[in-house]
Amino acid sequence: MGELQYEIKNGVFKAHINPDNSLSDITEVCDIVEKHSEVVLIGIDLYKCSYIQSKFLAGLVAVKKLAMLRKINIELLNVSDQIAQVLQSTNLQKLFTIKDDYSSFPLDALFERFFDTEKAGAVSEYLAANYDEKIQNKLIELINGGNPLLVEYAILTMGRAQDYNNIEIYRKALNASEASVKSAAILVLGWVGDTHSKEQLYSYLTSKEIGVPEAAAASIALLSDETDSEKLAKYLNDEDMRIRLVAIYALSLINDEKAFEYLSNALKTEEDEYVRVQLAKKISLFKDKKVGQILLGLLDDNSIQVREAAASGLSRRGSGEFTETLVDKIGDKDNWVGFFAAKSLAGIDDEKIIKKIENFYDKVEQNVKLAIIEVLGKCKGVDPSFLLSKLDDANEDIRKEALNSLNLMHGPVALTAAMKLYNTDESWLVRYNAVNIILEQKPVGYESLLRARLKKDETNKYILEHIIGEIGE
Repeated sequence: MGELQYEIKNGVFKAHINPDNSLSDITEVCDIVEKHSEVVLIGIDLYKCSYIQSKFLAGLVAVKKLAMLRKINIELLNVSDQIAQVLQSTNLQKLFTIKDDYSSFPLDALFERFFDTEKAGAVSEYLAANYDEKIQNKLIELINGGNPLLVEYAILTMGRAQDYNNIEIYRKALNASEASVKSAAILVLGWVGDTHSKEQLYSYLTSKEIGVPEAAAASIALLSDETDSEKLAKYLNDEDMRIRLVAIYALSLINDEKAFEYLSNALKTEEDEYVRVQLAKKISLFKDKKVGQILLGLLDDNSIQVREAAASGLSRRGSGEFTETLVDKIGDKDNWVGFFAAKSLAGIDDEKIIKKIENFYDKVEQNVKLAIIEVLGKCKGVDPSFLLSKLDDANEDIRKEALNSLNLMHGPVALTAAMKLYNTDESWLVRYNAVNIILEQKPVGYESLLRARLKKDETNKYILEHIIGEIGE
């Protein structure tokens, strides 16, 4: 049994649990936290542990209770798959924030994680943030080793670290036989600002290799000057749909006046439906004052997908000068146009407009109804009676969304409703939301109220875990 290793820095206490995960380790954790009032976050590092014993598991629960008492957070770090399974089987995983802390790993162990595609990106970012000569030399060694996956992430890591000194490595990798390595090199040349390679990157826009044209488009955009929009515009007329899409992507990233003009003109002549959808989506990302009018015109397009893309774009921009038209579109025969039209009206405070939105409710499909309820929760001056009437709806999603919207604009009214619904609604989703509102607003006696629910009638595990996680058993 080894001595517990730990450190306290800037209010963060991190304990490195020994491989035998003795209960004495967790007991010492509690003792240390008790003695240090400056601790605001507890990190239990399980990197050295491949399993945990039942007594240690009970100890973790004790630390959680102490953390709740002290109103501080607790995290489990570097949890192995075996330990994660134990936590899941005992329904304890919801009590803790579980995350990786790569500062505990030796370098070789980190490089091994490049083979884990789910974690390779996060490891790469960590190494880049802590980049030094030792890491650099090891990455060059991996590149020279020739394993495509290791080479890919080694190059990406060096690029994220803005290692310009090794630019010849990236340039050489442009000729790699593996598309993933080539894409990585293309991206990194953009990240480090290698304008000398920009013209070469244009040759990759028409590549048939997966990911390569998109990487080239992104880097060309990063390296762009006032001439690049015009250079890219010619690809908008290419016979290959994929190349046209890549050009659209690149121009949307450049996002200057010329790019907007070229994309707007392409929308007038493009015949392929999928490409027109992408044009509508990308045009909505520009700040040009003409964008709203273009999207509004597309709401009457022959293509359902184009209409929906335009309505979605308008919903992100807000209603602005098109409020009246968008209100009318709530009742569009295409219910997704109605959905996004309603979403675009969030924040409206005109009582007449709000009343028009409410009047559409009984005439539209359920997805539009949900959008209307959500939007009304974001509008000042909404009478809560409309939302309250939806708490008796037969559909659980309607009830849940109505409770959410009440909570956004009418906190006291929402609390009153939540105090009724947390133990009476047949839907666990609604009860969960009601419990959440009670936990947020913390009315007098709320802990006793929820503990009574915990011990008697509640059977849904997610609600039980939520209550236990916030107030304990």
